[in-house]
Amino acid sequence: MRREEAIRLLALCAQCEMALVRRDAVVVALLAQASRAAPEGIAATALAHAANMARASDLLGEAGDARAARKAVQALTRIATQEAQAAALSEQDPRQTDA
Repeated sequence: MRREEAIRLLALCAQCEMALVRRDAVVVALLAQASRAAPEGIAATALAHAANMARASDLLGEAGDARAARKAVQALTRIATQEAQAAALSEQDPRQTDA
């Protein structure tokens, strides 16, 4: 994952997390968008599973199964976030020169 892709993915994952916390119905669309934006790898797989789970579950509900689904989607989103953070931090800045 390139740094630019990682930074974009971090922003999308942050939006997904906020929508989950707020129990905003837009979370399903945000997860789908993040899933499409993620380059092939662990983050893309985690976000695809999160998007599928969000479509199949009532993430906005108060029941125990809704809370469990929210937590699972949140965990998958955090996996993608950590993968993107690692990619963003591991790539050397091209502006730096070897001394």
